[in-house]
Amino acid sequence: MPTIQGAVEAALEPLIGHAARVSSAGRTDAGVHAAMQVATFVTRTVRTPQAVRDGLNARLPAEIACLSAEPVHASFDPRRDPHTKTYRYTWLISDAPRPLRRGRAWRSRRQLDVQRMAESVLCLIGTHDFTSFRAAGCSATHPVRTIMDATVVVSGDEVHLRLLGTGFLRHMVRIVAGSVHEIGQGRQEASWLREVLEARDRGRAGRTAPAQGLLLERIVYDA
Repeated sequence: MPTIQGAVEAALEPLIGHAARVSSAGRTDAGVHAAMQVATFVTRTVRTPQAVRDGLNARLPAEIACLSAEPVHASFDPRRDPHTKTYRYTWLISDAPRPLRRGRAWRSRRQLDVQRMAESVLCLIGTHDFTSFRAAGCSATHPVRTIMDATVVVSGDEVHLRLLGTGFLRHMVRIVAGSVHEIGQGRQEASWLREVLEARDRGRAGRTAPAQGLLLERIVYDA
């Protein structure tokens, strides 16, 4: 299966004259989009940051773009150095399909109770055991993660769930979204999400939301 990493490495090789492995801040599921990703590679070839950016963009497929490039210390590790990530999950509220937003949102034919959804996610803020929102096959050594902010807001005909945290488990945001969707449809009370969190049982949470609604929105590293 084609991957973002594979496409970047293929575009990079003719630019620097040798094969190089790209290391990123994390992997995303198939179908998930990223407005921002951070990745590094090692080379002895001298290229200016602009030459790296423009050279990659000349070779990358249209679905991928290098926004900027800069040299970093050899010790910098985009995955392990302290940083935060912001993920956004989007629901499109519409009776009819919207072809121009296909693959970018989970369409809901009925209105969602956004106030109840927003109330429910407040329990996620803090450091918790997120076993209930952890997919099978997750390779993380432990299920404890820290969420610094969690919101649900309306934006036009869309509803956005945003989670800001220092790290996420496999499918964690999508399972949270699937659970919050249950609350938004009135199938569960807002307090149910806290019960799910405290149960530490994946079987208590909602379905895993479709990948196409998820966006890695932002990555910020400590100074």
